[in-house]
Amino acid sequence: MLILRTKLAMLISFCNSVTHCMDGWLAETMCIVCCQTMYAADPTTKFKGALAMGVPGELAGLHAAWARYGRLPWKSLFAPAIALARDGYTIVSYVANALKDEEVDVLADPGLRAVFAPGGRLLRDGELCRNPALADVLEAVAEEGVAAFYGGAVGERLAEDVRRAGGIVTAEDLKGYRVGVSKAMEADAMGFTFLGMPPPSSGTVGLALVLNVLGGYKSTEFLKGFLGVHRLIEAVKHMLAVRMDLGDPGFVNVAGNVSEMMSPEFADKIRRRIADNTTFPPAYYLAKWSQLRDNGTSHLCVVDGDRNAVAMTTTVNYYFGAHVLSPSTGIVLNNEMDDFSVPSSNPAPDQLPPAPANFIAPGKRPLSSMTPAIILRDGQLAGVVGASGGTNIITAVTQVFLNHFVVGMSPLAAVQSPRVYHKLVPNVVRYEDATTADGEVIEFSTEAMEFLRRRGHVLESTSPGAVCQLIVQDLLAPVSGGGGGGENVFRGMLTAVSDPRKDGSPAGL
Repeated sequence: MLILRTKLAMLISFCNSVTHCMDGWLAETMCIVCCQTMYAADPTTKFKGALAMGVPGELAGLHAAWARYGRLPWKSLFAPAIALARDGYTIVSYVANALKDEEVDVLADPGLRAVFAPGGRLLRDGELCRNPALADVLEAVAEEGVAAFYGGAVGERLAEDVRRAGGIVTAEDLKGYRVGVSKAMEADAMGFTFLGMPPPSSGTVGLALVLNVLGGYKSTEFLKGFLGVHRLIEAVKHMLAVRMDLGDPGFVNVAGNVSEMMSPEFADKIRRRIADNTTFPPAYYLAKWSQLRDNGTSHLCVVDGDRNAVAMTTTVNYYFGAHVLSPSTGIVLNNEMDDFSVPSSNPAPDQLPPAPANFIAPGKRPLSSMTPAIILRDGQLAGVVGASGGTNIITAVTQVFLNHFVVGMSPLAAVQSPRVYHKLVPNVVRYEDATTADGEVIEFSTEAMEFLRRRGHVLESTSPGAVCQLIVQDLLAPVSGGGGGGENVFRGMLTAVSDPRKDGSPAGL
């Protein structure tokens, strides 16, 4: 989460972290080795089942943000969520489709089945979903504070459910969780300043690297044509190759890697390796490690009347996390452990090795693609942006930023415009070809596809790869009146766009 409070930017880190990995602490070296090999016997348990759960930090992070900046009483913040959990909310088509996709696992887990398939049948579009156990938990946290979860009765019940499901997160792990608060990372590119997450997120440095590569050309007019798509793809492939040296800075020294990725000189070197008439095999991009296969996330952007801003990316990772719901608390277990790299005892000859910087260790947070960003121009708020979609997040945020702030599209067009994605391996450009819930067609043009094919790109259509949220402030159109807040804070017209790829809509008060 990033918070901009007039002239202050802060990162509140509440990523899920690794548990102790085993019952009781052994010598640190032995424990780390155990963590790194904890999925060797059954690799599927890294992403499915209670063993895939990391210590959840979202509630602690939200409380830390409220403690510093909150204006409303803590208890009052829970009322809407309690009502939704107890009285029910309507299943929309996107959730109904997700349930259908995961039907086997939803029906197999008693907790998920009780909430999402009461009576043994999956809830359908338009039906009501209730989670009374979660409502009870939210009421307890509203009354008692986060201690109810991190060291209290709620946490004890959750830990017991996790143990019964085969996981190893304990009540002691929850009690020992600590929120990290730090200054947000600043990156300058294309005349803007980006406030974003430092590692273990690769989002800010990845965004800065791609923008510095593209911004170094003599003119940015190419971004309005098909050549811009080709150059973007090539810059993204180079970025993906170098980002896998990153990891949790509490465990690995990434200062040199971050400095390099933020450096205009390094961007210049990459730009010289981009050819306008061809693409290259993956080996050309000098990747040393296999890519992180992160998934999921949710993102929201908020700007208030004083131009305080929040960009928050949060996740349980996959649809329905680890595919386990704690029956006594109504909480879906995350499967964040899948975002770590693990040593491979039998790597395939055509695959790169896993990244050691992202190996599992007690208390460590995994590498991510989260890219919540607050955008400034000349010290004033220009926009807030972020996305969900795992590995596709950095590329999506980059394209939305370029579409609006450089190419000049309206905020809505910038978000709706079809996107391309790449994962370096396989060496395939995935282009969006989809129809949204409200009938909006998001389709990459035939002319653009032919342009890319002539340069050697292999193309493959995909459903929406990421879902982006955007708020922009028109720095040329001040709004009269304005609220309180710090001096010299510009208050221009705000425009908010929620991505139609998930049938989202913005809200204002």
